[in-house]
Amino acid sequence: MKKTILTLVLAGFAVQSYAQDLLFEAKIKKEEVPEVVIASVEKDFPDFVVDEYTAVPLEFIEEDVIVDRNIKSNDDYDTFQISLSNKNEKLTATYSKDGKLISTFAYGKNVLLPKTVRDAVAKAFPKWIFVEDTYKMVSYTNGKKNERYKVIIKKGNEMKKVVVDASGNIISVHKKLKL
Repeated sequence: MKKTILTLVLAGFAVQSYAQDLLFEAKIKKEEVPEVVIASVEKDFPDFVVDEYTAVPLEFIEEDVIVDRNIKSNDDYDTFQISLSNKNEKLTATYSKDGKLISTFAYGKNVLLPKTVRDAVAKAFPKWIFVEDTYKMVSYTNGKKNERYKVIIKKGNEMKKVVVDASGNIISVHKKLKL
């Protein structure tokens, strides 16, 4: 429950961060991030390059997640968001100050679709063709991996956006997108 709330709070931060950067997060240097967090990031994401470190003013008290707007120094932060990237993906990982991975969200464009996804879309939409624009979205919450693929398919002048999970289950279809 705590991690679900954290995920929702972090999503809220993303929406509000443009106008309230100083209130909700602080960009920090690598030297200001606890060494245990740096080691965890390097172990968890060896093929990624760190783009940015951010301290997030969240505090965990038992099962509650509290936003602490009165943080005076970087030593008071309990949560860190790390923005990473590689050739095809961008990723945001959230860690506790003791190096525990709380959640991640990865986003990749023009990725190779797994066979289960290709087969499920081809079966559900015969004679439709895949358009290059495919996205892979991965999030980890409560230790559970959620992998989703957004696929744009086309037949004649009609296009559809199909969202499929890694097992090939179609989650949603947005119809009648026009070229």
